[in-house]
Amino acid sequence: MNSSLYNGVSGIKTSQFYIDVIGNNISNVNTNGFKGSTPEVSSLFSSILVGTYNSYSNGVGMGAQSFNTALDMSQGILENTDNTFDLALGSEGWFGVQGADGNTYYTRAGSFSLDAEGNLVDGDGNYLLATLGNNIATTTLDADTLAKFGQYYNNGTASSVTPYAITELNDVGLGTIGSQGIVNLPKTLYYPPVASSEASYSANLDPTITTDAVTLDLNSADYPSSVLADTTSKTLTLNGTITNTITTQTPQKGDIVDVTLKDASGKTLLLTATLDENLEWSINDYDVSAYDLSSAFTLTSAKLQTEQEVATQENFSTSIIGPDGDKDILDMTFTKVIPQTSTETTWNAVVNIYSFYETYDTSKTYDTTQYYIDKTANKVYEIVDTQTGALTFNGNGSLASNTIPTINNGGTTLTLNLGTVGGYDGMVSNANIDKANASSSNGTLEGFLTGYDVDTNGNVIASFSNGKSSSVAKIAVYHFQNDQGLMAESSNLFSESSNSGKAFFYADESGESFLGSKVYSHKLEGSNVSLATALTELIIVQKAFDASAKSITTSDELLKNAINMKA
Repeated sequence: MNSSLYNGVSGIKTSQFYIDVIGNNISNVNTNGFKGSTPEVSSLFSSILVGTYNSYSNGVGMGAQSFNTALDMSQGILENTDNTFDLALGSEGWFGVQGADGNTYYTRAGSFSLDAEGNLVDGDGNYLLATLGNNIATTTLDADTLAKFGQYYNNGTASSVTPYAITELNDVGLGTIGSQGIVNLPKTLYYPPVASSEASYSANLDPTITTDAVTLDLNSADYPSSVLADTTSKTLTLNGTITNTITTQTPQKGDIVDVTLKDASGKTLLLTATLDENLEWSINDYDVSAYDLSSAFTLTSAKLQTEQEVATQENFSTSIIGPDGDKDILDMTFTKVIPQTSTETTWNAVVNIYSFYETYDTSKTYDTTQYYIDKTANKVYEIVDTQTGALTFNGNGSLASNTIPTINNGGTTLTLNLGTVGGYDGMVSNANIDKANASSSNGTLEGFLTGYDVDTNGNVIASFSNGKSSSVAKIAVYHFQNDQGLMAESSNLFSESSNSGKAFFYADESGESFLGSKVYSHKLEGSNVSLATALTELIIVQKAFDASAKSITTSDELLKNAINMKA
């Protein structure tokens, strides 16, 4: 009878233990990252009724006792949020946080935010641990650049800010356990500009021959420098050729020659002749009675009016990045050399780098050797550098040679790639090739921080106004040999113990550490407690509690009856 009484008491105790654990689970059903616990009990020793040689159980149980609680490590539901630093793990593992006492704790609750100092902390002020990229450092910026960050106020007073510069990293290595630190994310983060050092351009320089009326100066060997008039008849006879004028390409009979003469008194005489079939010209017996004939006429010029091929000029431009981070202009002007040979086409090139200087001011006089004026756009550009060279193309239009040198981009050497010799990948010159203009260049504009994000690899990413981004840290995901052995410090904060073993990182076959779980931003892991299951268990435990209580009252009645029995 005594054992039944004590069994009932132990049943009530274990049932109360169950109720306490289940009640704690229910109270944390809305706690982010909470892992429910399963109560475990064990049976006490049994009393042997008969000898141990029986082939069946012959013990009487001595009740039960509270033994342990086991963590339910199943995944909680991932809930969407609006906070970038609300983080959730996609599978097993733990976030690491550093407490105020300097110790490391572990949690599945990923609700983090930036404190006043820019540190990532949880709701209790514990610091999130991550492997740092060490690619952020203080920098010095000019007043104009610093002003682009805006004003920061402290108690209504504008305060100066400390700017930071970043060096781009695609990924931060996880490293080894113990190398992690507190994540500090500055608000005034600057992406320094990188001047362009390479640029390429491809286009088709159309070699089609273009003709136009032109006026050419005749070579002085093609006409006399002076001529005497016939003082008796007061007439002038003059003749010449175009043999020595090499700028002529296709002179024809009928082309006009304009001759300018001056008499002894300096009076000007304009005469006109035409080329004959021998490409010679003459002026015969022209009346000069109105002129001073005391000495010979002097020929000051002779010009040929003809129609021939004119030099075609094409202009291309593209944007590059200057050393100050602004977009500058790479301007290329190509002028076809005429006449061309039958097998090659040559274009002379003038390449300039223009940097915006100011809006065009009509009241100013600009030195055109230092500034380029675009009156259409109403802008004035500083000429950073000018280089000349030539492109020669084969008869099939492919590039034969390129003599354009490198260009000085404000202190950075810029290499201009206009194609492979013998190829069609850059500049070509063929009337039958249909090639779209295309350009590319390296370099980076200056950038100002637009925000932070976290990718699934755990990298904390800084994004900038120039479209660039860079990792600054990798959030650490810790693992244990026995998660069940972690020691609970609060509802969702744990510390390692001898049962859990030391925290470790997963490593691949080459020894490189990796997370072992995806990290999701804008998500929080909810409690993994099922309210329906917990309430059902509570009803069952309640019945067990009632049964244990009934066992006690029954045993008590039996004891009373035994005491009151009369012999």
